[in-house]
Amino acid sequence: MPESELFVILNPHAGKGQARKLEEKVRFCLSRGERKVVLMKTEEEHEAERLAWEATMDGRKSIIAAGGDGTVNEVVNGMIKASLEMGTPPPVLGVIPIGRGNDFAWGMGIPLDLEEACTVVFAGKTKIIDAGKVYGGKYPDGRYFVNGLGVGFEPLVNFMAGDFKRLSGAPSYVLALLKMLARYPKPYRVEINYDGRQRIVWTQQLSISNGRRMGSMFLMGPDALFDDGLFDVMWAKRPISRRKIIPVIASFLKGTQLKRADFKMVRTKKFSVVAKRGLLPVHVDGEEVSRGCTEISTEILEGILPVFV
Repeated sequence: MPESELFVILNPHAGKGQARKLEEKVRFCLSRGERKVVLMKTEEEHEAERLAWEATMDGRKSIIAAGGDGTVNEVVNGMIKASLEMGTPPPVLGVIPIGRGNDFAWGMGIPLDLEEACTVVFAGKTKIIDAGKVYGGKYPDGRYFVNGLGVGFEPLVNFMAGDFKRLSGAPSYVLALLKMLARYPKPYRVEINYDGRQRIVWTQQLSISNGRRMGSMFLMGPDALFDDGLFDVMWAKRPISRRKIIPVIASFLKGTQLKRADFKMVRTKKFSVVAKRGLLPVHVDGEEVSRGCTEISTEILEGILPVFV
């Protein structure tokens, strides 16, 4: 496969359809380099994953995901699946962040400005990062993710924000958050397992972070690193009272929640959650795993993915 080509997968539906308006700008910015731009647009769910799988099987050395965190997630899944099938390293992932949240790009230090993000691709500097894999919900055979996984309150906010027809980015999350706060977030009774330990906890929120930020503004893993071979797992140790909800949410915006006695954080390579009461809403990289499942398990894949930075 010619190294002179840039293979781009663009999701025109990203950012509530705003990405469609940016197609020509993406093409123009990337064409300023010395390589020909091959741009493929997606129209269906999981089409980006299929295109990335095919491109990897065809021997592409890099694949550019133009979209949001969901687009990145699909491209990563296609790349990793194909590379494992072939027994070869995956292509280098490039990201042009034109989606709703862009949390992965933010965490990786990839500029959110389109032209500057293209410059990162041209520079060719790479970083090797970890990925996670979750089993459960819609994906009993597993789903890869690069930024993070949420259980409980934060996925509910994320799902509601995604359902808004016109709002995108932080405004959609703020409105969803306000709507969710109109009713007290219920706690879930769950069994958690990690490093040979088992605990039963009542919690409204549990996050498994590879990156630092989720939901466009919440620092769910404020100290998480993409390349340390570990998840940062954080959960509320007890149900948060209605009186404390607003201060707790403010702490997530600042990344200071771990200073509160309400929260616990561990670093681990594997983590599982089993519902003992209630069904669990779960997302990975902002995409739905389930709106109500009974069990998930996760594992880290250390140093599996090269990314343009």
